Amino acid sequence: MNARDVETRTRSWLFTPATRPERFANAGRAGADVLIVDLEDAVRPEEKDTARRQLRNLLSQPFGSSAALAVRINTPNSRNGLNDLAALLDAEFQPAYIVIPKVEAAQTVLQVEALLCEVASDARVVPLVESRKGIVVLPEVLAVASRVAAVMFGAGDYAGDVGVHADSFALSVARVQISAACAVSDVRAIDAPCFEIANSGALEEEIRFAAGNGFDGKAAIHPSHVRSINAAMTPNAAKIDWAHRVIDAAREGAAVIDGRMVDEAIAREARRVLSRA
Repeated sequence: MNARDVETRTRSWLFTPATRPERFANAGRAGADVLIVDLEDAVRPEEKDTARRQLRNLLSQPFGSSAALAVRINTPNSRNGLNDLAALLDAEFQPAYIVIPKVEAAQTVLQVEALLCEVASDARVVPLVESRKGIVVLPEVLAVASRVAAVMFGAGDYAGDVGVHADSFALSVARVQISAACAVSDVRAIDAPCFEIANSGALEEEIRFAAGNGFDGKAAIHPSHVRSINAAMTPNAAKIDWAHRVIDAAREGAAVIDGRMVDEAIAREARRVLSRA
């Protein structure tokens, strides 16, 4: 089963620190498709153990929200990351997704997948690409990993890695490289959050770029961003109708829909539209 067969919508991913359990319900109220309980950047080093305790409490019962549950662990190449994985593997209930930060080798993802298989977990993995090396190895990751539901871009760390500003063209290039790799492997691409919380213009510009360049969703660090993300990542009725007509025509052989020859590339685009819808 590939990622686009999964029924869960993944347009908006809302980050919340694991140390703030009172905010967990905000994802559903804000309309986010996925809540990411964050054990990594949003948690200070001295609070990591507290964050894991809160996570264990959360996973002691079914997640009662309209949003799907994701957990961002620390890198598995660290002691904190290994402790995070131990907490997840011992939990009574599993999240839908595990976000793996700083992925720079396929083996990192394979290690997490093997551990999930060992405890018969259904959780899918979401590699977070945050460096030049992460971009380079992404095709290999997608070729060998079996549980990848999506790939997320980490714009802040990527900008630091390549030594550019957050609005640099280099980040646009990285985004396109990620979305292209995801398209080849039929995996969803999720854009980084907009860090300018009160700047609606910057948010709309980022969303337009993501939606127009192959991204299926976008992360958020504030609930106020969720509605705009969902609206941009949801095809309108006309686009859905076009996609259905393309799929029907593709089944019957060569055809022209709205002036475009229907081939496998167009059919793939139509399937992608319907997966978003």
